[in-house]
Amino acid sequence: PSVSISLMPWSSQPGPGRLLCSVMDFYPAEIQVRWFQGQQELSGHVVATDVVPNGNWTYQLLVLLQTTP
Repeated sequence: PSVSISLMPWSSQPGPGRLLCSVMDFYPAEIQVRWFQGQQELSGHVVATDVVPNGNWTYQLLVLLQTTP
């Protein structure tokens, strides 16, 4: 599997940004992706796609966290 995290600006206005975690090419489909700040899990403002098949027996998932950078 491969994992990447990127910061995406919310808009051209200052304020919260979005951290995007892209998880690609994993198998089997069962997976958990969670955001933490220190020891505390961040569960509010988290949006995830469904696990999506790639067509080659692997899967992908995107998990977005709205946060202040």
